Amino acid sequence: LLLSGVVAGASGAALGSQGDIILSGVHEAALDLPRVFFVLKREPAGVPLTPSGRFAVNYAFLDTGASGVVLSRETAEQMHVAVHPTARFTDIGVGGAEHFGVSEPLGLGIAGYGQPRPDDPRVYKMMGQGRFQVRRSAAGLLGEPLDVIGMPAMVGRVVVLDSGATNGLEYFAADVKRPDDPTIPQVHVEVALRLRSFFNPRDPDNVPPLPLVARNPVIDDVVLQRRGRTSRGQWLLDTGATMSLISVKQAARLGLTDEAGKPLVTPEFVLPIGGIGRMVQVPGFEVDRLVIPTLSGRNLVFKGARLGVHDIRFFDQNKRDVQTLDGVFGSNFLCASAKMQGLLPGDVSETMFDKVVIDLRRAVLGLRFGRRRFDHQKR
Repeated sequence: LLLSGVVAGASGAALGSQGDIILSGVHEAALDLPRVFFVLKREPAGVPLTPSGRFAVNYAFLDTGASGVVLSRETAEQMHVAVHPTARFTDIGVGGAEHFGVSEPLGLGIAGYGQPRPDDPRVYKMMGQGRFQVRRSAAGLLGEPLDVIGMPAMVGRVVVLDSGATNGLEYFAADVKRPDDPTIPQVHVEVALRLRSFFNPRDPDNVPPLPLVARNPVIDDVVLQRRGRTSRGQWLLDTGATMSLISVKQAARLGLTDEAGKPLVTPEFVLPIGGIGRMVQVPGFEVDRLVIPTLSGRNLVFKGARLGVHDIRFFDQNKRDVQTLDGVFGSNFLCASAKMQGLLPGDVSETMFDKVVIDLRRAVLGLRFGRRRFDHQKR
């Protein structure tokens, strides 16, 4: 089932007119996550760290849901990154808390995944310097070492995601640009973001020096509707999430589960998800509408949205208490997505967007519709 867009009102998909922008066909699993190439340096003008004295191309996932930069144990060892002997940092993710080591101070450089010469160290843009999180455990025989570039590399900059490439089963290429870069694409729709802190520097398990961290983007006033029931919440914009999630509280308001999280209706799917913390099994359900307000006053409406139900808890520094995320808006809404049959993808759905622009200076999520689909809808 290909993603189809129908806009209420006489102007079709003319995005400046009145009426909601209605999309359907988004499935539960993103086909890919945004990727960038990266280098690490001890000195900004120095040479990149290498596994064996020769420059090697490395990629990482660009993750707006990550408060820091996370290096796999394998990457840290291969690049001979020094880990502080006593420092420890506790981070929270979908699977709960995880303790990380803390690297020596390092410079981080990024090149877009569409860069034709990632083997040339000169194409990498230096993003600054800081200490990074280092995973303590290896990926294991069945796992893949994963490096994550989180918000410290994106603050004050503009992220450009080539979402349309995933319709052709290509990689979800990403880049991080300066706000004045003339190559940043124009968009049709903009959604307001708010930066919020999800990390707790005063966690008693933390041992300084701590790694570099930054706030994450949140979408306010996201509305869910199912069979006459409505739930409203604040959702984390998480490009590192393959599947989008809602809390048990949100699911209970919609009649999907009870307040303890026990399903009241048969789940549409059950999938394992991981990241920071352990791997967990998550039940998923389909809701009638997921509604996101845009800056033009119109709503972006995803019909038949498929969402996992899982609580992600964090310590709120302002409230001085443990809170639960209302929802996570993941990459399955930004790129091509798949309906899962067990652990295997079944139906694949194209995305209507060919570019996604996350402007973290202005705190705005921009979406550009593919020209072919946009013109088709206008006719």
